[in-house]
Amino acid sequence: MLSRFPLVLVALLCLASPSVTAAQSSSENAEARVYFEEGNRLFEQANRARAAQRTELLQRSLEAYVDSLRIVRSRNALFNAAIVLGELGRNDAAFNYFGEYLTIEGLSEEDRANATARRDALRTDVAVLRVTTEPAGALLWLDRKDLAPRGATPIELAVPPGEHRAFVEKEGYEPVEQVQTVAPGKTTEMELALMATVVEPLIPEPEPMPELASEPPRPRLRNAAIGTAASTLATAAVGLGLSLRARTLRDDYDQAAAQFGLTKDPADYQRAQDLADRTERFNLAADVMWGTTIALGISAIVLYGVHRKKQKREAPEVAVSLSRQGGFASIRMPFGAAQ
Repeated sequence: MLSRFPLVLVALLCLASPSVTAAQSSSENAEARVYFEEGNRLFEQANRARAAQRTELLQRSLEAYVDSLRIVRSRNALFNAAIVLGELGRNDAAFNYFGEYLTIEGLSEEDRANATARRDALRTDVAVLRVTTEPAGALLWLDRKDLAPRGATPIELAVPPGEHRAFVEKEGYEPVEQVQTVAPGKTTEMELALMATVVEPLIPEPEPMPELASEPPRPRLRNAAIGTAASTLATAAVGLGLSLRARTLRDDYDQAAAQFGLTKDPADYQRAQDLADRTERFNLAADVMWGTTIALGISAIVLYGVHRKKQKREAPEVAVSLSRQGGFASIRMPFGAAQ
């Protein structure tokens, strides 16, 4: 499980960017993809397993997809997680994951039809609450207002059978609260008409005089150098986390290999192989992050050096004063670059 960092460094040196957002997005996507591929691998193993082992592999696959979704809410992870939930018999959650997947813009007609058919096949096994509002686009909370909203209207949710309280809010309209009872195998409609909020006219206040800037804006190259330095710290933090996780997995692999050497149990061998694969994936992701960190650090140094070279020196100032008693002249010559 030796790191392959020297093999990827040359390719990564060309990826440097002065954008903090781009670097963070790249690191997040890399970590999310590790979990996504882990979920795919476990799901393939589950399809070849039976009974309790299949259930365990499906559960581990779902956990990997959920870990990926916590980082990036990707369409593929949503779809795969919905399928695994259905295989585990968690039909309510599977229905809602397919529902979230169908809200994604840009789906092809084939993908949308496939997800819709899979979701509709679950309707006979769940209780569905469909909430629509006029106008649409209102946020919906269900049963508890202290949690995050479940989505925007129009929306369909699979919920436990029984009575549920819906809270609906939209900016510029009065909030609405309504109770509805749902039954298994049925889709219950809740249609709400929102009333616009009456807004009293505000008396405009005189605008304050703009304050003079306390200091001049920093040059663009200096801003780029600072942004790149921040990106370096962000990618270094992600690389450190991935490296630590790989080391933990390596320790687990050593223990599993030792256990297999004692027992010769095929299950212990399979576990050791799984840990070896996961260690390799995390090592690769860590290599990518460390390579990006070095590339960004070099870019920050280069940008700051160019910034220093482009700073102009102040011109000398000459002053002359004349009077009946005589006259004098002065010259002011600065040393060093102007800020």
